[in-house]
Amino acid sequence: MRIWIDVLTPKQVLFFRGIAERLAREGVELLVTVRDFRETVALARALLREFSPVIVGRYGGGDLEEKLRRSLERSLSLIRVVRDFRPSLALSYCSPEAARVAFGLGVEHQAVSDIPQAEAVSRLTLPLSSRLYTPWVIPLREWVRYGIARERICRYRALDPIAWLRRHRFDAGVAEDLGLQPGRYIVVRTVEAYASYQLPHLREARIDLRTLVSSLLDRLPDHDVVVLERYEDRLPLTRAELKGLERVVVPMQPVDGPSLLRYAAGFIGYGGTMTAEAALMGVPAVSLRPGRTPHYIRFLVRAGLVRECKTSEGAVRALLRMMRDRGGLEARAREVASAMEDPADYISEAILGLR
Repeated sequence: MRIWIDVLTPKQVLFFRGIAERLAREGVELLVTVRDFRETVALARALLREFSPVIVGRYGGGDLEEKLRRSLERSLSLIRVVRDFRPSLALSYCSPEAARVAFGLGVEHQAVSDIPQAEAVSRLTLPLSSRLYTPWVIPLREWVRYGIARERICRYRALDPIAWLRRHRFDAGVAEDLGLQPGRYIVVRTVEAYASYQLPHLREARIDLRTLVSSLLDRLPDHDVVVLERYEDRLPLTRAELKGLERVVVPMQPVDGPSLLRYAAGFIGYGGTMTAEAALMGVPAVSLRPGRTPHYIRFLVRAGLVRECKTSEGAVRALLRMMRDRGGLEARAREVASAMEDPADYISEAILGLR
């Protein structure tokens, strides 16, 4: 059996690692392609090294025309790579290029996703997919509107970060290498400025990173703040926005996110995945995400592991309250996480016909 896995983002490197390892142990031959993006390539070379990942295409940024051009160029490049490998199955996290190339080459495509809000990629991939793997907290109606039949939707009883958190080797040295003291820093993850499904919400949202970081520094004088920027071309802008503030770290190179979170005193995020990671580890987590709240974040809010806020000051107040109950959060997180199955095992077994 030959399987092609297409990887677009850092999250997908983490997510597909366990699947790739399980499939390889079962004798499956793998082709792993990776889109060139700031953190993705470095992470893939570290975690997927044994699969010799092939770098194909580049990220299109925030401009819609450039996104389209890069996607078309990447599709053409993938044709040559995939045609020579001759897979029997393609697997991706709703990669438009993977779905289209697989369809064009007569290869079955199976998709994974936990973001039905990503309308564009869902419309481009799900009608071409034989299966969709997704967390059970997302109602079926969210997916069938994109053209995939209910019986083709396979739901695992877990949130995606479980797939890598159970396998991760946490390293306190990641924080120390940044000059941070474990337990004495707050992690802030910047907004998904270039995600197509977030662009309409960003026009309406008031996002003032400097105000948030300044408030954290004022309220937590014995803590540092580390700001993780998503996009390489925005690093200079983020550093300029925070210029003059002391006790602030903006890493220029990709870092081990799960390890950095594990030893953090708290987390505030404008996205989703790292918010879920922090929550499932019992790290005080506050969501400032603009737009519609993902179903998995709603689940974590109901579980008491995440607080949602709309303003920077509200987020800081909520974080401080959660930090006073770290022990309780960790206990709840262990209870919630332990009740979940492993998405990597679920998907691997489904592909191998063991489910």
